[in-house]
Amino acid sequence: MNKNINCFIITSKLSENKREKKEDSSISKEKDILRITYCENDSLEKFEEDVNSLIGKNRTFSYFLNKRFIPLTISFISVFIILIAFLTISIYEDFLKKIVLETPSSFELKDYISLGFVIFLFLSLLFMPKILDAEGNELKNLINSWFNKEVRKAKRLKLAYSNFDIKTEIHLYNFDLEEQNHWLWSIFVNMILNKFENIYFCVRADKIQVIQKNLENLGIKNIKIVKNEKIGKASNIEILLSKKEQIFYSLMQLCSTKIVKSKDKKIFTSLELFEYCGKNFIKSEDENNLSFGFQSFINRSFDDFNFLSQEKSLQIFFTNSVKFKDLKSQKKELSQYLRNHLEDCVFKFENPISLLILYYYVKDLVLDEKRVIKILEKFIVSIKDKQQYELINDYWFEIAGFMFDSGDINSFENSSKSYYRKLSISTLNDLAFLFERSGYFEQAILLNNYLYEINPNKYILNICSLYERMGHFEQAYNSLPKELKLGKNDRPSDIEVRYYQRKAVWIIISQRNYTLKHEAIESLEKLGKLLFSHNEDNEPLWLWHFYNIKANLCEWEENYDEAINFYKKCLAIPALGPFEYGATFVNMAISYRFKYILDVNKNDETINKAINLGKIGLNLKESVGDRDEMPVVLHNYALNILYKISNIFDEELCNIVLKETNEALEILEYTKSIKRLGMVLIENYIAKSLLQLDTKDVVDKLKKNISIFKESELKQMMHIYNQFIKNNKIEKLDFL
Repeated sequence: MNKNINCFIITSKLSENKREKKEDSSISKEKDILRITYCENDSLEKFEEDVNSLIGKNRTFSYFLNKRFIPLTISFISVFIILIAFLTISIYEDFLKKIVLETPSSFELKDYISLGFVIFLFLSLLFMPKILDAEGNELKNLINSWFNKEVRKAKRLKLAYSNFDIKTEIHLYNFDLEEQNHWLWSIFVNMILNKFENIYFCVRADKIQVIQKNLENLGIKNIKIVKNEKIGKASNIEILLSKKEQIFYSLMQLCSTKIVKSKDKKIFTSLELFEYCGKNFIKSEDENNLSFGFQSFINRSFDDFNFLSQEKSLQIFFTNSVKFKDLKSQKKELSQYLRNHLEDCVFKFENPISLLILYYYVKDLVLDEKRVIKILEKFIVSIKDKQQYELINDYWFEIAGFMFDSGDINSFENSSKSYYRKLSISTLNDLAFLFERSGYFEQAILLNNYLYEINPNKYILNICSLYERMGHFEQAYNSLPKELKLGKNDRPSDIEVRYYQRKAVWIIISQRNYTLKHEAIESLEKLGKLLFSHNEDNEPLWLWHFYNIKANLCEWEENYDEAINFYKKCLAIPALGPFEYGATFVNMAISYRFKYILDVNKNDETINKAINLGKIGLNLKESVGDRDEMPVVLHNYALNILYKISNIFDEELCNIVLKETNEALEILEYTKSIKRLGMVLIENYIAKSLLQLDTKDVVDKLKKNISIFKESELKQMMHIYNQFIKNNKIEKLDFL
């Protein structure tokens, strides 16, 4: 064994192999690097042929001698020995005849020679087994090496690799696929270890210990383990997969949104469905071999194969490295299986992606539509529970279409086959919530109108809230009942709490109407009494809304430090989601921005904190696909930055403002909302002006919409506009 050998076990580098097809050469050379890739069922003969093809005319004389002359010599010697054996037997036969049949007779010289051959044959047969069985016998080893095909191949491989320098780096890919008793290790790796100094094993992350043990058993002590976090450059990983991995790979594709056939969308896979089907659906010649290993393959798909990636919880999608197979027959079989186990699947699945895929597999096979409805109801509930709001935009309307208008007779009559007519009341409530979160305000209003008669108090509040979301503040406030007539409970009902919440929100947060300020404070006080006049647990969301409104009231009164304290209380409330926490970070950032504006000394730490907190809020909002409030979030983040660069220009930050305001404008146009439209437009104009870009489009929009902006928004617009006008940083607009 080479004493100077260095072995490296490396993860996440399997994709750097250069072999694209199984029929391709197993070996390739780059400068001082040899890359050798093993695929399942490769033979020693292939490895020998591939290295011969690589070295070509650059073979050493010793290799030629071993490859051509020695096999010929062995063949010649073998034939010669056989001929001697036949000759000896013939001599023995003649000698025996002479003794038996011609006795007495005289012995001549040739007879004594014959006797010598016979004695030699006798002694050979007598002692040869013991000679060959002797421990460490060199003769035996020599004979075995002559006549053992595998040994001869190993020698030829050793000679072939002698054409390469000892310091050549050897990169071995996929060698973790076979056990140590396989020729790959017993012959090839053993040869490599004796020949080269620097050897790199690129393996699956969960095979590190196995490879390390194999090397230690071969006498290797200097072993270094390199765990890479970043997967190497993509290549055709599929050829490296074992038979079992190939089965899992196909199943993972079957358990994906590829069946939905939506263009320009990421193809998600459900690991939940993958494991369920793997344990129940797959039939194999070796079923026991498939009964485990799901998690290992999943981990390998992330860490080793670059098949999977993940941006959000439960949303795992295929990378561009995946080449999708034609699995039509398997899809049909899986459809039948899932149809027969539909109820069990609905009960067990918690991932909305799983339920989405399940729906598309069985929707055309199930005769009882109620069974399909159960899938959709669980799908909606899981989206809400997991806060995967973007799935509504991506998939729901492809499934159910848009909500009908219950106030329109024709629309209502044409909706008889609509899923909206068949979903349960609780599911429709969840769906209305999801529409709001996804920015489909008009759809949410139609759905609440449909549910109105069930509970007028409840749904009129929902409708008013949606008007407020769309920026129609007067319509929202005027639609609100002047008073609610409710019975008294020890613990307040959700409707009571929301009534005073909405009243305070629209006055304190949305309108900032001084004539209604007293009414808002009274509503907030009543809300406080409802929340803190009983001994039962409050709902987390009730408390979150209450402290959030209190903070906004402090902002109205320019008491920003107190506002920040209330926002901190919001962050301390448990059992909230990224939607609520994201909103809190955004609002806290606003308070820090106002502190900066009022600060005579303009402390950079204050505005930097506003920017950083705003970024956290933005990321949290994006994580749940909250298009409802994204324009407001984006505008506030952009505004924080603008106040920072109003004194010292920063091109990089200015480009961020441009990017975020462009996105906000796209969302506002899509949702048909005017909420904070004025602020987004003026921020976009300032950014374009500072970057010396064309501003005609944004100026036209400002002129067109200037009349609909509220006084409070116009005041805020003018404040940031004047920050950049006063030093002639941007061109003045005559209509402002």
